[in-house]
Amino acid sequence: MNHDDTQTQADPLDHAEVAKHLSEELRSILRKVDEGDESARGEALGPAAAIVDALAAVGLLEFAYLAPGEREEDDGPIAWLEVSEAIVDKERDAVVIAGSEILEVFEGPITLEDPPEHEGDA
Repeated sequence: MNHDDTQTQADPLDHAEVAKHLSEELRSILRKVDEGDESARGEALGPAAAIVDALAAVGLLEFAYLAPGEREEDDGPIAWLEVSEAIVDKERDAVVIAGSEILEVFEGPITLEDPPEHEGDA
């Protein structure tokens, strides 16, 4: 008998670490977003931006921009930037994470055989 694990896997929003840190109200909204509820998506944008802003305010978030390479199989340089804010973009119906302080740049090409070394890696 084949067993379908997708039916028994826990909802990621119910994972202990997520449940510990996010309210049931927010997790409920996120479940509705996951189910395709467009009004819930709009309702989730403010809390999502607030969470990102709080983490950015204390310097916990970075993001990486991976530039396209000259050849199809290679990626170009990658830049690590500090996240400074989250912007609710109603036109895009999304939270946009922004930052302009470049922390580090690794010149490409980046391939699976030659991954970038990030500061602090042992």
